[in-house]
Amino acid sequence: MTTSVKRGRCPCLPLFCFATLICLLSPGAVAVATAEDSIERLNLVFILADNQAAAALPLYGNRDLETPHLDQLASEGVLFERAYASSGMCSPTRATLFTGLMPSQHGLHNALSDPWVMEQEAGWNAIAEFHTLPHSLANRGYQTALIGKWHLGDPRTSSLGFQHWVAMPYGHTLDFWDNTLVENGRSIPVKDRHIVDALAEKAVAYLENVDPKRPFYLQLNLDGPYALPPTNAGPARNRHYAKYASMGASGGFRSMPLGPVSDRILESLTGPYVRGQNLFEINSLEDVWDHLHYGTIRMQADPESYANFLSQNAMVDDAIGRVRATLEELGLAEDTVVVYSSDQGNYFGQHGTWGHTIWFTPAELHEETVRIPLVVRTPRGLSGRVSRRLVGQYDLAPTLLDLLAIDDVAFAHSPGSSFGSELRASTTPEIGPEAVFFEQEETRGLRTDRYSYWKPLADLGEPQLYDLRNDPGQRHDLYPRCANDPQLAELVAALEAQLEAFFEEYSVPRYDLWKRGVSKGMPPKPFMWIRRNPWPWVQKYWRDFVSGSEPARALSEDVAARPH
Repeated sequence: MTTSVKRGRCPCLPLFCFATLICLLSPGAVAVATAEDSIERLNLVFILADNQAAAALPLYGNRDLETPHLDQLASEGVLFERAYASSGMCSPTRATLFTGLMPSQHGLHNALSDPWVMEQEAGWNAIAEFHTLPHSLANRGYQTALIGKWHLGDPRTSSLGFQHWVAMPYGHTLDFWDNTLVENGRSIPVKDRHIVDALAEKAVAYLENVDPKRPFYLQLNLDGPYALPPTNAGPARNRHYAKYASMGASGGFRSMPLGPVSDRILESLTGPYVRGQNLFEINSLEDVWDHLHYGTIRMQADPESYANFLSQNAMVDDAIGRVRATLEELGLAEDTVVVYSSDQGNYFGQHGTWGHTIWFTPAELHEETVRIPLVVRTPRGLSGRVSRRLVGQYDLAPTLLDLLAIDDVAFAHSPGSSFGSELRASTTPEIGPEAVFFEQEETRGLRTDRYSYWKPLADLGEPQLYDLRNDPGQRHDLYPRCANDPQLAELVAALEAQLEAFFEEYSVPRYDLWKRGVSKGMPPKPFMWIRRNPWPWVQKYWRDFVSGSEPARALSEDVAARPH
């Protein structure tokens, strides 16, 4: 279903779709020589926000924020109302974006620990054994660049066929200011610059220096809005903060959730609040969790923290504007596909908390944590449209290759498929999937046209069921009523069957945590389960949970295998 976007209004929308082939190719696109033939290729700029829920943006109904550049991008492209991340954490979702695979396939189930990553051999990355989007494009003559957050392995050296490399040397951010970047092997201090501004400037410099005779792929991973303590706690230091602080001081917030702190956050605390702690200097894992949970308590219903969060989203919008203006100035806009999305969402006050799905055991997969923005602008493609097709994050990589007319790459066993018809004026959009799927370690879920359903492993808790047509805020869990409501019981049985069938088909035994598989890296969550559950339960499911680093198998298609 496709409808028009009306300018000047804030329709409630989400995103996630791409496009296809030669009918979208620009006459001015760059010709690329391959071993088989010569074909004109479009450029690709993919801008990825960090921890940005769709609900944070005006395009999806937020009435407190202004994002003129993203709004303009949507007016020139297609906005996807119902796009969903594969997980609630950034390393798994970034792996899915590049591979088209679920966490139970690529093996990343949680964010990689920065200290653990730095203990691995130089150059290690968690998905080196898979076909990936950047690798495939580098193989076919594209100039490739990653600028920003990496969080999939060693940040000091380039990976996956990225030829230009400007990476943040860590995954968790303590401050938006005074950071460091690793630029093609050199450590570069970023002083007196907001990290989002610094990354936008690096992206502009890259675009100004690309070879105009060859197509390029720029992956710009912005480190914002983030939605975590301490970066979003209290006042902010950026050019947009005063505007939103004034709004909060006058009681003018209309969309920011102001409810009380979640009882589950309060129940999770194990020790007293310690003022002035630095997260990276805390040794006890329980103290780390307490530190993060106290941070979320500090932010809940706090006007300064809400203004901070809104201002960081505005910084991200500025970066979108700078990149798009550069494309226009260089005459590249009409030969470039521009995609905007987020790795996953985050709570920003909903359900009494801020932060990630892993704050709770079992994880809860509310819309704020997995529903993400997705906007796609294609040269001479559809404009000002809204798609209600259900899109999984695993659909992204195959759709982008379809859009760029690359048909000789297969993301083996991916549940994803191209939704390019949603972007072409010359075709009738296909009926989308009945459901999209996501997981967070011990919890798996799906979203259908009307319902959201998730289920934790046995002995950890009960499933939850929400009717999003009548309860978009997910305040009323219908699952407890199933025992006395045959129709609800039948619905749950059908959703359960869909969920089980999907993971039975697509999970890889080695990485299927529900079948005693393992997780790449050293995620912190098992320690939470050990603390909260009896040892026999931990033995039953998680005895071998952490796998450690694994040598990647040699990829059959080497970056140097094809002529550029």
